[in-house]
Amino acid sequence: MWDLNIYTILTFFPVAICFFMVFLCFRQRSRLEARALGLLMLSIAWWSLFYALELLSYDLESMRLLNKISYPGIVSVSVFYFLFSMALVDKRDWFRWKRIVMLFIVPIAVLIAMWTNEQHWLFYSLSEIDHTSTFPLQRLVHGPLFWIAMLYNYLLLLSGIIAVFRKYIHSTGLYKGQLGTVLLGTVFPILVNINYLFGFVDVGNLDLTPFAFTVAGVFAAAGVFRYRLFDIRPVARETVIERLPDGIVILDDGGRIVDLNPMACKMLGIDASDAIGNSVQEVFSDIESVVSFFTSGSEKRELNVRERVIEIKQSPIYSNKGKIRGHIALLTDITERKEVEDALRQSEERLALAVKGGKIGLWDLKMKKGEFSINDRYYQIMGYSAGGSVITFQQWKEFVHPEDLLPCLEEMDKCYEGQTDYFDIEYRMLSKGGEWIWVHDRGEAAERDEDGRATRILGTHIDISPTKQIEEALRESQMMYKKLATTDMLTGVMNRYSLTELLKLETERSRRYSAPLSLIMFDLDNLKTVNDNFGHLAGDDALKLTCSFVQSNIRSCDYIGRWGGDEFLIVATNTDLEGAIKMAEKLRSGLSSVDKKEYGPLTISIGVTTLLENESDFDGLLRRADEALYESKRSGKNRVTSVI
Repeated sequence: MWDLNIYTILTFFPVAICFFMVFLCFRQRSRLEARALGLLMLSIAWWSLFYALELLSYDLESMRLLNKISYPGIVSVSVFYFLFSMALVDKRDWFRWKRIVMLFIVPIAVLIAMWTNEQHWLFYSLSEIDHTSTFPLQRLVHGPLFWIAMLYNYLLLLSGIIAVFRKYIHSTGLYKGQLGTVLLGTVFPILVNINYLFGFVDVGNLDLTPFAFTVAGVFAAAGVFRYRLFDIRPVARETVIERLPDGIVILDDGGRIVDLNPMACKMLGIDASDAIGNSVQEVFSDIESVVSFFTSGSEKRELNVRERVIEIKQSPIYSNKGKIRGHIALLTDITERKEVEDALRQSEERLALAVKGGKIGLWDLKMKKGEFSINDRYYQIMGYSAGGSVITFQQWKEFVHPEDLLPCLEEMDKCYEGQTDYFDIEYRMLSKGGEWIWVHDRGEAAERDEDGRATRILGTHIDISPTKQIEEALRESQMMYKKLATTDMLTGVMNRYSLTELLKLETERSRRYSAPLSLIMFDLDNLKTVNDNFGHLAGDDALKLTCSFVQSNIRSCDYIGRWGGDEFLIVATNTDLEGAIKMAEKLRSGLSSVDKKEYGPLTISIGVTTLLENESDFDGLLRRADEALYESKRSGKNRVTSVI
């Protein structure tokens, strides 16, 4: 039955690679794109394995049988590639079960047609053994049903490629490289398959497509796992980070560089393409101080890097669950400031030169006299014309924001008492225009008395308002992305993701404390009619009006969210079935009385259920609520139905 030779044995190497890739993907199964890629590789592995076994066969009956067994993998490849593409571009609606089932309708029909080919010969019009090759091959003449199947497969493949290509065009840096890797890998198997179908390059009846798809899978896995694009996503990157005058370096939780902006590349003397995806030990192997900073977990340090002095601040990046997913480092070139500070320490003459020509504000505090001498640049930062002068320390305090004064004095006192040699403070000062500007002062004791107390402190004064504005923009962007991730943007209620997380927590709490938990599922009756007759803006208005009414008529301990389309869920905590039915009936009757002149009164159909004592999760709760809602719709709409 088997014909072993060097060519057929070699075909098992791609099979082994496929199964290894499946193993890697399912180790990362918490990530949607990894699960989709794992299923794609499993389909390719199935196809490759049984085609390799077919190549070992020498009788026609065995070849036909193995070809049929391989077909579940063949028809699944295009579907799972499409789903993998949707995961890459964040179109997660395609992972709803209804859509997945819809995608598999044609592949299932293809399977049936292929498995019954001997009864109609519409899929393969001819199947025979070709003995002209080095080893026996099955020669297939494709029938009309085969070409219909190919059309469907290529529609899915092209749809996925177009979606990824659009994302690629609008991406930058690491994200562009990752998506480009996936696209590049996809081209090869398509060209191989087209050649097999139309014979541009003669390879006989040998189909190399499954092995070519192995190459595509390796490219896709390299893009996802090597660069780890999806571990940390950009926050307003195009508008903030690329134009930031300071350097930004983003690391994942494994110490690999995920991204960095042009200024960071300039400061550190590296190229982004060489750094991204590699560990800090590899990238900065010749700069031990940089490696030490990133690996030690330090929050702030000044480092000498390639004849420049760089101040690095490092902060953790947290996931929605509070886990550290990586770190972001802010790099500031303080070479000029350090040069000025060195000049201050070395001599009064150097100080005079720095005061005259420097771009940084300078100050000289004589503690016993209470004199606070400042240079022209200090005045300019505050919005006044040049004219260095001496003010009293008390006058200086009047310019400091009341909320910042006490922290500033505490840090200065530590330096004065000898607890520290210097201090760094960030605070707000009142400018000439009446606005509060952010400044950064660094002071160092230049002279001390016999008791160790500072008698003279010299320092620098820098306007950091632009940096503070950027930091605020980053915070606002993070808050915006968090809201986008948990809120339905049309209605303002919770979205499906946040509802799912809430149901997990409330189900566990209900079981732990034996507290009742009920679920109310409703949707708008005749929403399609409103959309058809008055337009989708009217339909959107109806959804928003309904959610607003429900939110104002449920308890503060209850939650409402959009489950999908015009379906909504109310999670009624500490509420049994009877209480939930009363709540639902109150909402139904109340909403019916709300009249919209444009499209008439609004009505809803409602399904109600409650968590059973023996239930360990909320799957049954959702299923029963959906059944109850369906019964309300089937029974005439605008009613409440409960199911236990």
